[in-house]
Amino acid sequence: MSLFFPDRLLGRVSEESILLNSYFASLSMGVKSPAAVILIQGDSGLGKTKLAESLRPHVVGDDGYFIKGKFDQLSYGSANRPYQGIASVFAEYCSAVEQRSHEDWIEVAEKLRREIDGDEGKILFEAIPSLRKIICGEPSSQKESDIESRPHFCEECQHLEEVKVDGVSENFSESGSNRLNYLIKRFVSVISSIGDPIVLLIDDIQWANKTDLDVLKAIFLGAQNPFLFIFTCRPVDPNHPFNKIIDEFEAKTEIQLQCLRGNSVRQLVAEILRMDDPEKCTSLANFISRVTSGNPLFVRQQIISLRDEGLLRFGSDGWVWDIEAIEEIDLRNVVNMLTDKMKRLPPLTQQTLKICSCIGSKVDLYIVGLIVRETYCVENSDTENHETLAKNAISIAVQEGLVLVAHNSNALTFAHDSVHEAAYCLLEPEKRASYHLKLGKLLYKTMCPNLFQKHQFTIAAQLARGIELVTDDDRILIAEIFFRAGEKSMKASAFLEAHFFFAKGVQLLRKDDWTKHYRLCCDIWMKAADTAYLTSDYQDMNKCLSIIFEHSKGYIADFLDASIIQVRSLSSRDDPTALDVGIEALRVAGEKFPSRNFALHSLVGLARIRCTMKGKGAEKLLQLPPLADKELISLLRLLHMCVNLSVLWNQNLLPLLCFRFVRLNLTHGMSEAMPSAVAVYGAILNRCGYPLSEAEKYGEIALDLEAAINGNCSSQVTFLTFGSTFTKMKKLSDCLKPLRAGFDSGVKDGDITNAMSCAAVAGWVSFYSGQRLSKVATLLAQLRGSMLSFGMILAIRGNRNYINAVEYCRSNSGAPRFSVPIDPDPDDNIGCKKRNIILNEQAKFLQLFVACIFCDYELAWSTSEKLYQFQRIFAGTIWPYICQFYRGMAALSFFPISKCRKAIGTANLCLKELKKGRRQSKINLSHHACLLEAELAVLKKNYKSAEKCYLLAIEHAALAGVTHEHAYACERLGTYHLSRKNYDAAYRQIREARRLYMTWGSRPKCEMLKKKFPDLDNKELFSVIAI
Repeated sequence: MSLFFPDRLLGRVSEESILLNSYFASLSMGVKSPAAVILIQGDSGLGKTKLAESLRPHVVGDDGYFIKGKFDQLSYGSANRPYQGIASVFAEYCSAVEQRSHEDWIEVAEKLRREIDGDEGKILFEAIPSLRKIICGEPSSQKESDIESRPHFCEECQHLEEVKVDGVSENFSESGSNRLNYLIKRFVSVISSIGDPIVLLIDDIQWANKTDLDVLKAIFLGAQNPFLFIFTCRPVDPNHPFNKIIDEFEAKTEIQLQCLRGNSVRQLVAEILRMDDPEKCTSLANFISRVTSGNPLFVRQQIISLRDEGLLRFGSDGWVWDIEAIEEIDLRNVVNMLTDKMKRLPPLTQQTLKICSCIGSKVDLYIVGLIVRETYCVENSDTENHETLAKNAISIAVQEGLVLVAHNSNALTFAHDSVHEAAYCLLEPEKRASYHLKLGKLLYKTMCPNLFQKHQFTIAAQLARGIELVTDDDRILIAEIFFRAGEKSMKASAFLEAHFFFAKGVQLLRKDDWTKHYRLCCDIWMKAADTAYLTSDYQDMNKCLSIIFEHSKGYIADFLDASIIQVRSLSSRDDPTALDVGIEALRVAGEKFPSRNFALHSLVGLARIRCTMKGKGAEKLLQLPPLADKELISLLRLLHMCVNLSVLWNQNLLPLLCFRFVRLNLTHGMSEAMPSAVAVYGAILNRCGYPLSEAEKYGEIALDLEAAINGNCSSQVTFLTFGSTFTKMKKLSDCLKPLRAGFDSGVKDGDITNAMSCAAVAGWVSFYSGQRLSKVATLLAQLRGSMLSFGMILAIRGNRNYINAVEYCRSNSGAPRFSVPIDPDPDDNIGCKKRNIILNEQAKFLQLFVACIFCDYELAWSTSEKLYQFQRIFAGTIWPYICQFYRGMAALSFFPISKCRKAIGTANLCLKELKKGRRQSKINLSHHACLLEAELAVLKKNYKSAEKCYLLAIEHAALAGVTHEHAYACERLGTYHLSRKNYDAAYRQIREARRLYMTWGSRPKCEMLKKKFPDLDNKELFSVIAI
């Protein structure tokens, strides 16, 4: 009689109850609430996965999706297919959708295609191939479309040139990873918005690396309820990156599994032996409980081992045993027991288990069959396909419950991690490397070329584990395989895996290879340096770059590419030497810049470039040929980086860099960065005092070029136009929509830095342009969520200042409290200090604004006196002029209290600057200038002129649509009429001010007016009390 292994859980009643209650609670959570998370922890063999799987019937019964993914121990700390565990999740989801009705499939597929366009879909299924079918309506196994031959091999290895690999862009950066995470977040948001419950089980999360965890975080952020995450995890080090991720999850439930107690072990043993009375097996159960510590997996395997060794036999009266004989046996762990069991299987089965254990926990039957066919003599192998041959070779292991082959599946999986580990133990440790190398070489030489791309990570991983034994004959061939695996990983934005493969390629190369195989050596070392930077391994990056600089003399394009990596690395750490390194690299390439007399050189350069650009609109610029020379492309990429760096580190050099960039494009052809250079050029014209119409013209040209070259407006060009120069040229509120679009574009493209710049300016514009405060609060909250998800600390701090200001204007819960950044520590880098100065100035301006609106003029005056660098930092935009208005109002309102003559001088200077600004931006600044002029006229007792200016200020504020400043002008005119004892006019203006403040959404300001004028609703009483 065979043993019986029950499917039901024993001794887990409370854990099952917690799991079920958490699932039902997730069904009732709001759509915008964070998804619920369950963490099941415990040692191997305790039944973590089985406990989680007990939820499947309930989810399926609710017409939901229960999908499972698993991470592999064998690939942890090394490399395999990028996102392997995450990919298995999405593959199961796609299969589950496909198994439903055709209408369900169409609903999901159509919704995805509406939300994710073709280029975005390609990025997704490049990383996760199983998504191809549901996004594009194509089978996920379809051959990739963009392929090209790589010309790395010389004559002695020409046969490799026949193998085709994916074409990969030359320019990889953090934006690829950001964009992938954004698209995965959107994908999950779409599939979860359909409304069916989704339970996502991630098994063995402890084997996930940082790349996987970043994607997992994106999945969590995109999930909409009802959505439940279940993670199973063995005990991990406190510094494991998963602990940082799990701490960020809010609705979290932890289940800690313990070993079974004595009664549960006795019941489990009784059920396995098919005994009705558990008491009959007490002696055996006590022994097993003692030697296994109550681990359910170990209990099962110990019973199987006792049966196989003849110590547990089935007789006429059922199962019998000699407990004294059992007590005398040598105890072994479960892995050793399983290994011994496998050694008793037929040789072909053992060999097949070895093959599977080397490849991973889930193995493609095609690969197994291919290796078996090429390695072992098997009957009828010529008439069977690879999958059938593999199933036959592994059939006995399937019968023994060691491996599982699902129906209609082309993959097999080990029944448990312990089984996988035991199968790997069939290989002697000292022979494992040679076995891996043998498998990798065999697969490469015999695999069908059409399937090479699908399995190239499997091949590369096998070769990597046997790299120490690679011979000179195979060195270059295998280095090429590592290069292709690394490129494909980079294309999927899996930089950790890419760096692993490139590092393995570097390990195989020698110094003399730079002479024989320069292109291969340079490309592998370059990509190794790039991925080292992208994974923050700066020591390895510097090592790679030093090798490249040593051997790339005479190859300017390669020298520039290496310099770009170096500059990007320094820039990411806010190192001011980044600009110096870039300028020196440009000098080596023949582009020299002065080290002094910047103003003179800038004036000469500006005169020349204005003459060159004269008459050149977007149409003429678009007629320029696209830049094709690799050296020039690299040169312009580095020059564009230096333009961006000079904004922070050396603004004196900015015009010269910008002019050179534009000139090189006009001379040699159009590059992708030309639109942003034209936008910077327009901003420079504005700052240098040239006609605003000329600056506006080049801003519009930049937008047209960007739309023609890239199809949409990038976040950088949007920030340089609508976030800078256009704030003076256009109605301030009209800049809000493009800035929001620029933010969305930056997040979509992975350009997070410029996206956050657009977000910051969008927050300022929404607040200062008089939008309803409730609308501003909603926008700021949305932007804050994105900033938090990308960890943009400084952007979050600035955003929080505005959130606090809006909350104060809406609720007035105490004195204004703005989190002005504390001065940086002496150990902070220079870049951090400079950005903190910008935030401090911004926060002071915000304090000045709120103090003026709420008539706290003493605070307003003291704050205005501390705005030391605001004018310089925000020069070229509208903000310094708005700041001058509030400084002037604070000075004039503070003068009657303090009698400080300095306040009058400040107000006159502010009015002078405002009139200059009004000539540039009449729609936005006219009401400011009129109102400040009216206040000065009152002080000079020029009442006729004052009243005229007040009315103009009200009229122009209404045209600009700036509600709060319209209200402020009415309030100031009402106060003026009161001082002149024109009570009817004062009543009308103050009532209008209250109405406008209410429209703006500032209830506290309305209450302030009501407290100051208690009878605003009664005209006669108002006049009597005023008198």
